[in-house]
Amino acid sequence: METIRQLEALWAYASRCAQLPAHAPACDSFWNAAGIVAAVVFGLAVLYIVRRIVRNLLAVRAARMRELEEARIADPITLAKYKAETDKYLDVPADEDVQKRIRDALDERRLGTGRKREGVE
Repeated sequence: METIRQLEALWAYASRCAQLPAHAPACDSFWNAAGIVAAVVFGLAVLYIVRRIVRNLLAVRAARMRELEEARIADPITLAKYKAETDKYLDVPADEDVQKRIRDALDERRLGTGRKREGVE
C-alpha cells in the first residue's frame, strides 16, 4: 500500500512540474531526471541504428569478398579447356585382362627374374 501512495505522490509531483515553467526551482530534480531519461533513450536508439548500419556494411563486405573469391576460380568452359586428359596415361587396352597382368607381374617378382614377359612391353 505504501508503494501505491509513493507512486501517487510521484505522479502528482510530475503533473504539477509538467504544468509549471521549466525554470521553477521546485521542479529541478524532475526536469533533470526527464532529461537523463530522454538522453538514455536517444542514446539507445542511436546505438541500435549504428549497430544495424555496421552489420549491413559487414554483410556487404563479406558478400564482396565471396564474389572476389568466386571470380578467382575459372569458369567451367576454361576448366574444360585445360582439363587433364588422364585417359592417355593408361596404356591398358580395354579388352586385356588386368588381373592376369598383375598376377604375372607378381609371379615374375617372386621368381626374381626382373625380365619382362615376351609380348608385353
